[in-house]
Amino acid sequence: MKKLFIGLTCLAALSASAQNREITFKEADWKTQLATAKKENKIIFFDAYTSWCGPCKVMAKEVFTKDSVADLFNNTFLNVKYDMEKGEGPALKDKYEVSAFPTYLFINGDGEIVHKIVGSMSASEFMQEAGKALKPESTAFGLAKKFNNGDHSEATAVAYLEALEKAYEADKMGIVAKVYFDGLPASALMEEHNWNLALKYLNNPSSQAFAYLYANKGKLESTYGAEKVNPYFRNTFSMAVYSVKRAYEKKTGLKEAKEKVAAIRKILSGGTNYSKPILTQLDLIEYAAAGQWDKFTSRVDAVSKDNDFTSKNYFIIGAANDVVTSAPAAQYPNALKWASQIEKSNPDLFTSIQLADLRKRVFKKQGKTAEAEVMATKAQDLRKEAMQKGKMTPPMMKD
Repeated sequence: MKKLFIGLTCLAALSASAQNREITFKEADWKTQLATAKKENKIIFFDAYTSWCGPCKVMAKEVFTKDSVADLFNNTFLNVKYDMEKGEGPALKDKYEVSAFPTYLFINGDGEIVHKIVGSMSASEFMQEAGKALKPESTAFGLAKKFNNGDHSEATAVAYLEALEKAYEADKMGIVAKVYFDGLPASALMEEHNWNLALKYLNNPSSQAFAYLYANKGKLESTYGAEKVNPYFRNTFSMAVYSVKRAYEKKTGLKEAKEKVAAIRKILSGGTNYSKPILTQLDLIEYAAAGQWDKFTSRVDAVSKDNDFTSKNYFIIGAANDVVTSAPAAQYPNALKWASQIEKSNPDLFTSIQLADLRKRVFKKQGKTAEAEVMATKAQDLRKEAMQKGKMTPPMMKD
């Protein structure tokens, strides 16, 4: 019995110490990190995080502390981490176009990204992805060279598209998908194999292949089912509009954005149950970009009177928040007017929270601190009510 107790004690001690290593991060300014990586001929593992990012903390606690992960990273890479909101972080965030957290970059000594991972994952998947950085030809950046040099084979294109999808590079994926799918014979696009690839990767309405598929929507529905076909087209248009809006706001990728706008207008000119919201949103994006806020607000006023407009309240609240974010202060009363109009329609709890958040933003921008605090309290109380009822709540808008 004594020997058994001693054995169990030793086993427990071994188990307790089984995971006692973690990724070691080197602290230095970015210029020094690059110089060190070049001198040691190492690739930098760059952890781009924020203090409020939950998945970042989970990865740091549950994945970075695995012995297998720690050994791979400590023996292979120069490990660094930067808070994207402090010190050099904001400049590095812009330089490397970090837009989601956590983002993990693998960068050579010349400061070039050779691999990119976005999001949390298991230790085994994380190690597998990290291993790709040691074989740049298999990463999005290595595959880009092959594809851009003329290798548009399915194997290279699909591998590249998959890598871009994992890196959350939806806009780049759209550009690559357009080249690949537009290079296929039109008749081949309807084949099940290519249709399934299009479902996954073809997110670019300016693609000739996308236009062909949309023109043959009826045949696709009869062959593959309307429940699969219709959401694909509707979601692709919606995501494209979002990317257009982002491009106009950031003033980047405007050429591709304008191509998408022209293509969407042409494709949806015939009308569908979602044409009106999509086309109206494009108008508002262009009005906002041109600073034509009178046209913007007049168009939203027209929407408020249109009883056939799909998801009208959701659309108007989004437009009102755009006014608060970007329009001159003289336009703020319009946002409050629209909020009052929606409130008269006896909105659901989700919409009521959105309206309280909207009014809080307006009052804060107008310097009406007391009114803003009242709305903040109302929004907080409504969120608690929603949680108690098991209802979904909207994300909080930044002031």
